[in-house]
Amino acid sequence: MEVLEASSADGTRIGCELVGGGPPLLAVHGSTADRHRFAAVQARLAESFRLHLMDRRGRGLSAEETSADYSLEREAEDIRAVVAAIDGPVLVLAHSYGGACALEAVTDCEGIARMLVYEPAFGTPEGPVFPDDALSDVDAALARGDREAALTIFFRRVLLLHEPAVEAMRATPMWQARLGAVHTLAREARAANAYRVDAERMRTVRAPVRFLLGTETTPALIRAAHAAHAALPGSEFRELPGHGHAAMDADPAMFVAEVEDWLAPAR
Repeated sequence: MEVLEASSADGTRIGCELVGGGPPLLAVHGSTADRHRFAAVQARLAESFRLHLMDRRGRGLSAEETSADYSLEREAEDIRAVVAAIDGPVLVLAHSYGGACALEAVTDCEGIARMLVYEPAFGTPEGPVFPDDALSDVDAALARGDREAALTIFFRRVLLLHEPAVEAMRATPMWQARLGAVHTLAREARAANAYRVDAERMRTVRAPVRFLLGTETTPALIRAAHAAHAALPGSEFRELPGHGHAAMDADPAMFVAEVEDWLAPAR
């Protein structure tokens, strides 16, 4: 396995798995996930891009942060550090909470040439993206060491998945990877709830940005995507009819086509 490592501003080691050939594409996953989140589309994307599959801090190829002072801004610094370590202009594909981190990163990162953000997860004045009662129950589950319960709460009460969908996920290899990262869930949930897209700072963004939103996703994610689009002048917005928060799994070919439409060199 080929790996790229970068040192973030606070000294945390951030690692990426490198796959494929072509222009560099940095893929940033969301909460309770790692670089394998894009497994369903990895092979197809690697035909067009030099994929940099990032493990965000606290999992996989990346270290835990070196201080107890966690914040979304630290995650943005991680993305900037990886972009700086990549040779040449970088394309970015970011999902969910990773999308919120990427939005913060792009406000001060000339190396990002173009960005596609799929359902960024953050709070809005209308409400949190991660309900307070669900977060309290996640805290309690993690305190007693029940990772299964914490992860199930996330899927059932935040992403609003039905039990059959959660059971199907339990049967996949990705479930174990998610269990391995679930200790980061509560801190990321708090950071996501507190984050707001700063329209003033977004005016400094020069990279073209497009947002993707599934028509069947949760109300909180719908609010966040529209808020991000409204705050970022000149950004584009596309809906994915019939899809929720996991279109890369439900229809990999369609998802890859969306990525290529916005990020491929010919664009």
